[in-house]
Amino acid sequence: MNTPGLSRLPAHTNRISDGELVARCCAGDRGAWRSLYERHSALVFRFLSALGVRDPEREDACQDVFLAVYRSLPSFRGEAQLSTWIYRITARTTGKLIQKRKLRSALTNTLSSEPPPAPSDPTERAARSLLLDRMLDKLNPKKRLVLVLFELEGVPVEEIARIAECPTNTVWSRLHHARLDLAKMAAKEDKRRRKTRGTADSDGPLPGVAPASGSRDSIDTDATDETGGAA
Repeated sequence: MNTPGLSRLPAHTNRISDGELVARCCAGDRGAWRSLYERHSALVFRFLSALGVRDPEREDACQDVFLAVYRSLPSFRGEAQLSTWIYRITARTTGKLIQKRKLRSALTNTLSSEPPPAPSDPTERAARSLLLDRMLDKLNPKKRLVLVLFELEGVPVEEIARIAECPTNTVWSRLHHARLDLAKMAAKEDKRRRKTRGTADSDGPLPGVAPASGSRDSIDTDATDETGGAA
């Protein structure tokens, strides 16, 4: 991240707590800011990718996240882990970026009737990975957020609730519905591929798709904003 005038802290600063790094950053210690960035940038990059931020946009998005972190550090009260707080800022930044992308796409579709260029022929593994990305793209952003945090990042539900700013029951409900939606999309795609290939056993189930049932099968599906699947 190109923040001017940053000095590098000694190696022993890796043992400094996040709380002390925040205090040093707020006191104007630029080396502490560099250390904080290096400690958490990999988490932000991984989370941006999992939320659907494409590679050409990821570097700029990461800088946007840390610019927001830098500006907001004085308001960090330490009531949650610093990583939880950064997750929340990353989720908000991603939401804004996706909205801008949708607007650009709508304008492009309006102004041009030319079809997009055909993608190059990927390997089977790459094709399946792209398919999973497309299915994740179809999920409601709130559902995708909790699914990514829980399944990919391993974040506890209580922390996810703070990041998503909703009750824990709502987190479980969104996770349940996200798994259901993903399983339905996988089954539909599997059926389409079988029909295309003309055989009922040419392919196994799509990889990386969690079963529809979760660790909380008995869920109040009407919790908070889950009515009608609009979680």
